[in-house]
Amino acid sequence: MTLLEAISAAGGTQTSPSIITTQDLADLRHSFLMRQGKVIPVDFVRLLEEGDMSQNVYLKSDDFVFLPSSLSQQIYVLGAVSNPRSVPYTSHLTLVSAMANVNGYITNAYLSHVAILRGSLNKPYIVVVDYKAILSGNAVDVPLEPGDIIYVPLTPYRFLSDYANLIVTTFVNAWSADMGVRLIEGSSANIGIAVPVSQGSPSVTK
Repeated sequence: MTLLEAISAAGGTQTSPSIITTQDLADLRHSFLMRQGKVIPVDFVRLLEEGDMSQNVYLKSDDFVFLPSSLSQQIYVLGAVSNPRSVPYTSHLTLVSAMANVNGYITNAYLSHVAILRGSLNKPYIVVVDYKAILSGNAVDVPLEPGDIIYVPLTPYRFLSDYANLIVTTFVNAWSADMGVRLIEGSSANIGIAVPVSQGSPSVTK
């Protein structure tokens, strides 16, 4: 079974009910395919919006496919913070206010290399800022956009590509763990859909 076949079997992605537009309601930039704890490089925008069939990979047993809603305007704050979680996006939200929403950073956090990851998970754009300088008034606070991923490290990173890969992996694992907890606790009756693939069932979550 291919990725497109699995998404189709799960009912496809939701679209806007407007008679004027059929806008896709899935946040394809933050959609991902996870296999045995690792992110499989798939560009959901190219696959579902541009019809690039090179992104239509074959699935394996226990694969986890996640397509979040684009209606959920969130900022994600991860890493060495007191309460890593998603933060609702509001107008004029900045890095400082987002950090305040997660009760700040923990001891030994490396504040000079705080990252803001923007764009798709497949090809993200990363900016590293000096949060310590912002707090001391020596640098300007950074305005945020919906979907931004904020990551506070414990150590500095020399290569931006390695840093970006770490953040994407952390984001994917955090979402997957959260979905697993919600399934076990039964806190939501509509977490996702299991689509049979040969001898196993990949989970397609929307």
